[in-house]
Amino acid sequence: MLITTVTDPSDRRVRTLTGKEIELDIEADYKVSKIKERVEEKEGIPPAQQRLIYGGKQMADDKTAAEYQLEGGATLHLVLALRGGRV
Repeated sequence: MLITTVTDPSDRRVRTLTGKEIELDIEADYKVSKIKERVEEKEGIPPAQQRLIYGGKQMADDKTAAEYQLEGGATLHLVLALRGGRV
């Protein structure tokens, strides 16, 4: 999934790996955990299964959008972290 700017600086677009897009309103003071909750509200993906990547690095749940300097045009990648196990 990708999160990119729409028209409002606080709006971001989320694109799934299949190409589906959703829009999220992300404020500067939102923690990454809050962004994951918003993705869950829209897509039903539990935050525990989400890994947000920005600038090639995994984002920490306790940091804010401002701490990552997410500005207009920023892109976040959502990778699903599925649990593996014995088959």
